[in-house]
Amino acid sequence: MHALIVLTSHDRLGDSGRKTGVCLESFAHGYYACVDAGFEVTICSPLGGQAPIDKLCNCGNASLDIVKRFHADRTAREDFSDALTLSQVCAADFAAVYFPEGCGALWDLADDPTAQSLILRLQELRCPCAFVGHGTAALLRIRGPDSVPLVKGRGITAPNRGEDAAYGMPADAVSLERELASLGASYIAGPDGVPHLVQDGRWITGQNSASSAIAARALVLAAM
Repeated sequence: MHALIVLTSHDRLGDSGRKTGVCLESFAHGYYACVDAGFEVTICSPLGGQAPIDKLCNCGNASLDIVKRFHADRTAREDFSDALTLSQVCAADFAAVYFPEGCGALWDLADDPTAQSLILRLQELRCPCAFVGHGTAALLRIRGPDSVPLVKGRGITAPNRGEDAAYGMPADAVSLERELASLGASYIAGPDGVPHLVQDGRWITGQNSASSAIAARALVLAAM
């Protein structure tokens, strides 16, 4: 079986000048959950190639075992640095899709028409998808054939406003908590900074980077 990991390519927090990117811990949890379950893993992003890494988030801690495993794994590092573009992947090829935490998703995946088409097709195929932290931004602009937001009526979690403030998200950044609720989603929050998962059918959402491991495990189970 094949699994797809979709990364952000965006490396700036709005107009603040602060660097951002992919949460390496979140990526690694998804990558190794799939690899250890026997999946062949493909990685993609809007621009392809090496995705930016968020070095300011605490999930970049090099002492974490999952991050140590990544740094010691030449194949994983090569896979990460040589991602395909979103336009190069076909939804029908994958049994599971994972969107790791990455604040840059608010500025690229949220408005990327290729990402939107991919998710719509995955929905049609009933493919399990996991969205962690700000990776959930990929769902914001998607409308179904009836023009209704795809998230309407769905149980979803994502970073809350307190977590965004603790991270230092700029004032002009989209609040996923507010936006998802305004689109008609059933936003379900857990405590700040601890693992919290919501599963609604084939959609799995993790509130924050701390939720990466449980979201990745749930994704693998849903795809089996």
